[in-house]
Amino acid sequence: MNQKRILVIDDETTFLLSMKRLLNGPEFFVATAENLEEAMTLLSEHDFHIVITDIRLTNVMKKEGLEILQHIKRNKPCTTVVILTGYGNQEIMEKAYSLGANLYMEKPVPVNVLLRIIENQGCN
Repeated sequence: MNQKRILVIDDETTFLLSMKRLLNGPEFFVATAENLEEAMTLLSEHDFHIVITDIRLTNVMKKEGLEILQHIKRNKPCTTVVILTGYGNQEIMEKAYSLGANLYMEKPVPVNVLLRIIENQGCN
């Protein structure tokens, strides 16, 4: 059985630890990144089936998740990208979808919904 490789990118350490604890197991391998640099390094070193990223990773750019999305869709278009945000609005949602996001969701997302999304997404 092949594991789904998942990258979770968020500046909230608690969220990353929760996702890793929840998902790591025989079905999934979970890597995490807290910032744009860590995410880009992991993306250059590994292939992921699914990337779950927050839009805002710092208070500087406030839209690093969109930069990550663009990078993924340019270099690994089969990768499913799920955008999560606590600061959503219609403009950002439309931008995310126009850049190729597979899903856009506002936090908090119930765990069972995230699990269903992960189980049904990704390259085969």
